[in-house]
Amino acid sequence: MKSVAGLIAVSQAYNSAYYFPGGFAANIFGVGGYGAGVTYGYTATNFTNLFSGVYNNATDYQYIIDNTSANASLVYSNAIARIMKSFMFSKLVDQYNDVPYSEALKGSAVLTPKYDKAEDIYKDLVAQLTASIKAITDGQAITSTNKPAAVASSTDPLFKGDMNLWKKFANTVKLRLLIKMAGVPAQSAYATTEFAALSTSVGFLDTDALVNPGYLKEANRQNPLYNSLAFASDGVRSQSQAVPTIWILTFYNGTKISDQGRGYAMYRGFPSPAVNRLGEENLPSTVVPPAGSTSWFTGTDANTPYIGVAKGPAQGQPILLAAESRFLQAEAFARGYLTGSAKIAFDEGIKASFKYIYQDQTGAPIAGWDYLSESAAYQTQENPGNRLVNYPATGLEAQIEAIITQKYIAMNVIHCDEAFNEFKRTGYPKIVDGSSDGRLTFASKQSQSTR
Repeated sequence: MKSVAGLIAVSQAYNSAYYFPGGFAANIFGVGGYGAGVTYGYTATNFTNLFSGVYNNATDYQYIIDNTSANASLVYSNAIARIMKSFMFSKLVDQYNDVPYSEALKGSAVLTPKYDKAEDIYKDLVAQLTASIKAITDGQAITSTNKPAAVASSTDPLFKGDMNLWKKFANTVKLRLLIKMAGVPAQSAYATTEFAALSTSVGFLDTDALVNPGYLKEANRQNPLYNSLAFASDGVRSQSQAVPTIWILTFYNGTKISDQGRGYAMYRGFPSPAVNRLGEENLPSTVVPPAGSTSWFTGTDANTPYIGVAKGPAQGQPILLAAESRFLQAEAFARGYLTGSAKIAFDEGIKASFKYIYQDQTGAPIAGWDYLSESAAYQTQENPGNRLVNYPATGLEAQIEAIITQKYIAMNVIHCDEAFNEFKRTGYPKIVDGSSDGRLTFASKQSQSTR
């Protein structure tokens, strides 16, 4: 369970670190001292938990790997640890590029591990994921008494011992890595070879990967995403010094896209919540979170769980959404990396996002919030002809823009780090560099960045 706690902590730390720089949240009226959060004047002292957190968590996985490798009956546990170690390092490399890897996690044997190149780490992560999928598949094929020991549901709060879901998760992470590599000229040939060998029969995630080790409304036992966006266990509101950005609201209020359903589910006070552009300090006094609540909680009060992103204290922690999996597949199909219908995958990604947002903290739907009918209406009634909502029939760049924009929306305050990664990789959603209009850019008005 220690490794699970570390996974959850790292996932939420990466997400919350990008509330501001990713374009999802901004400062409020009457409060200063945001520092690097609004200036982008980052130093080595900022976000150190992102670096150390991965190594702390990866150390737990390495311990499992080292102590199960020689035991054929524990092949599933070994594969899971390798998958999760790969997942952790993929997050680290995406933020830091070159990091210690091949000589890392060796304790006192190597106190100053060398820094490996990002592309070399990525290649080994792909290899580890491939090997883990094969190890699980080989184990499942054994019918004799030598079959590997099953992973107990109680020890696996992510997939409850379902090894097919573990293979799909690994394959989805692998797909994410290969798509990123394919866009780098020096790595495209490698990615092409790996795409050709990718096991599509394993499949990709079509359910949300949620971890829930038993969250409940008690101190230190609440879901961390809810704890970050809604209330602490004592009912004190979180995010008392942040509101959504003008930029992010344009994807809900009709400026760029109309999304009444998810808008009302996610934002208190929608369609007119308090919003700001990051770094803007010349504000009216109304630019503050709603009284007694936060901008991201839409339930009645701290004792009444609801839907949206901040559902309730007992909700599962998202690790990888089905929506992201669908949008990754859509891009792979659109670019010709894999064979399939990009439009179908794109539409399924939108459905998956609505489904997650419309679920309560137990994962159940709430009456009056039908994700199937509302996701269909989102495309055909609210946004007919909108190329960011309805998959373009032609034009690869237009198709990629639609895919990444919808992925960005689906990751809103859930996986802000990955949404920002995709913006850096593709340039989508589009911003207007240097604009003074908060609807056209999420860049801080106080940015000290030269880029």
